[in-house]
Amino acid sequence: MNLYKLLLISLFFTSLSHADIRSEFPSYSYVLTEFGVDENFIDNPEFQSFVNQNKNIYRKHYIQAVQRGGLIIPTIKEMMYNADISPLFLYVSMVESAFNPKATSRTGAGGLWQFTVNTGSKEFHLKINENLDERYDPIRATHSAIKYFYKMNNNLNAWYLTVMAYNCGNGCVNKTLRKAGTRDLGTLISSNNNYIKAETKKYIKKVLLMAMIGENYLFKNDDNLGVMMEQINRDSITPVKVRSGETLERLASILNMDPFYLKKINAHLKNGRVPFGHGYEINIPTSKVNIFYKRYTQMIRQRDLNHQLYA
Repeated sequence: MNLYKLLLISLFFTSLSHADIRSEFPSYSYVLTEFGVDENFIDNPEFQSFVNQNKNIYRKHYIQAVQRGGLIIPTIKEMMYNADISPLFLYVSMVESAFNPKATSRTGAGGLWQFTVNTGSKEFHLKINENLDERYDPIRATHSAIKYFYKMNNNLNAWYLTVMAYNCGNGCVNKTLRKAGTRDLGTLISSNNNYIKAETKKYIKKVLLMAMIGENYLFKNDDNLGVMMEQINRDSITPVKVRSGETLERLASILNMDPFYLKKINAHLKNGRVPFGHGYEINIPTSKVNIFYKRYTQMIRQRDLNHQLYA
């Protein structure tokens, strides 16, 4: 077989691969646009190879993370909509923690967004002490992550570079851009150069693929992920203020819910109790807000009355 025929066969299978990924992931255009990546990046051979090698295992990881995410996913989306940042940045949290608010890394980073103690306390003024670690609070940590994304993007002026900087830092990406002399994502992730570390090359590809998997249900009527997402999007998290020393066990009883789930969305309360000395906002399911205000108010009134009677 001559070289010309080999070339034709190679081009045929390459174009077939491109077509397959485009049809398998009709969400690709939306995802790439949201992250500021040229739509033609879907034809990048290294990215296509990454997609084909990882799509099945990542789809399993996605389903596991979504099942774990429950109330967290719609909460992050709503917060991002309100902050005018793409809700697809929730896939950074999925990659970082698989939506486990209690996630802790070997290096000590923690929570949905895997903040270090130094970043959490000094950069975002999250409270970290013997009673609290607000890196594990879905609401407070997400507010901080959004600020972080904006801060990095103000410097880098590209959302896909911001995602990469979340993995290796602003300085790392700026140094990479100077070395590469280009902002082209295909060039930056190429295995033919060492402009940026391999971990970050994989990180941006993983976030993009997870987003393509996750957003596919919007474009494919036969995708059963849509049913799962519809069920999950029915509820979210709302912060409510409670009194000093209140316990999650007692609040779970008031809300008629399993304490496990209340503790899950309040993992920042180290002892399952609001710190003494001041009131504090805790997280409850939005669907429980009305019953909370009715029953908790009644409980507080009765407690105050008993205190007056026996004082």
